[in-house]
Amino acid sequence: MMAEGMGIFGEAAEAAAGMGIRISAEELAALASDRGMGEGEIAAVRTVFSYLAEQRRQQTVDTLLRLSRLPSREPKTFEGFDFSRIQGRDAGMLRKLPALADLYAHRNIAFIGPEGIGKTHLAQAYGRACCMKGLRTYYLKASELRDRLSRAAERGSAQREVAALVKPSCLIVDEIGRCRFDRACTDMFFDIVDRRYEKDGPSTMVLTSNMSPSDWKGSFTGEDALLCALDRLFDNASVFMMRGPSYRGRGLDTYSVEAVPQAMRQRGSGTMGL
Repeated sequence: MMAEGMGIFGEAAEAAAGMGIRISAEELAALASDRGMGEGEIAAVRTVFSYLAEQRRQQTVDTLLRLSRLPSREPKTFEGFDFSRIQGRDAGMLRKLPALADLYAHRNIAFIGPEGIGKTHLAQAYGRACCMKGLRTYYLKASELRDRLSRAAERGSAQREVAALVKPSCLIVDEIGRCRFDRACTDMFFDIVDRRYEKDGPSTMVLTSNMSPSDWKGSFTGEDALLCALDRLFDNASVFMMRGPSYRGRGLDTYSVEAVPQAMRQRGSGTMGL
């Protein structure tokens, strides 16, 4: 039953729900009446439930972040991305990413552009935001995906591996184009895309690459499987074509020094000793 309009009893019921405890505002009100509990006591109950619910939520987030393989050292966040650097007609669409609308709309996301422009930062920030919402995320580079699929094919566990990569709500594949997938890996990649295409609930694949998707055929084997994968990947997607100079090196400091010849250094030392 809705807790709306029930004041402090509704607030306490909502806090309890955060702990997985099903109790309605009406039940809490009846309990308070039967036990002679005043507003202060109900407020204390609400506070305890709220505290425990937040603790539980944070434990869930910590577990999701640990299992996501997102870097924990200097984690990438939307707050840490300099959106002021992004200009152009569609810059506003990039700033809407933190709302995770694509995830809930079952749309994939691709960041395409040169090195150092912020593609990986945005992809990891998106995954981290999903974890903060309690949604399972998994991050890996394209070379790591290829190696993982290759090992699964050799062990005869291809379907189990595909199923594992279908489960996360957000699957991030970074740096497509840096390695080549053989036919077995390409077919498994298609299976992942195909099954995620039919997946229920919040779901997105986040891809980054230096190359336009039209040039990805050089990184996969079997044009038919690749075309089918691309057809499903980009049937419903947000593709950000990014241009501009590299953002790397902003922390670079350059110092100019000069080595003094040996003889000059010795004369200088003798003079100072006089």
